[in-house]
Amino acid sequence: MEHTLRVLVRIDTKTSSACLEVRGCLVPENCPDLLEILRHTATLGAHVVINLTKARHLAATALDDLMLQADRIPSLPLDGGHTTVSVQLPARLPVCPPPRVQAQAPGVPLGNVQAFELAFLHRDTAVLSPFIPRR
Repeated sequence: MEHTLRVLVRIDTKTSSACLEVRGCLVPENCPDLLEILRHTATLGAHVVINLTKARHLAATALDDLMLQADRIPSLPLDGGHTTVSVQLPARLPVCPPPRVQAQAPGVPLGNVQAFELAFLHRDTAVLSPFIPRR
């Protein structure tokens, strides 16, 4: 499964703040990309909030790396203070839904795994109808 990182960057010049809103998947493979966006945003001298509450998928290992690296972002003087980075987390870590099962050709029975995924994970009641083989 491909995990795509989607980040919306909002900058407020009046309050000298920025928000990085993650809406895609944050996994170890793309965490360095988010950190690079964070580094560039921090060079503006703004207080930065990383909002993960709308993320589609958060991997615990990527989150640990993000928290560790966010503390190491160089801080620039800002009105006598320094740039700060804070992270907003969801109540629980979201995960990507399982991939959809590809449609079978008519008359070909489903395997056990495909039937389970369709019937229980995707709640497709068509799978529960009796199978009538073609003659």
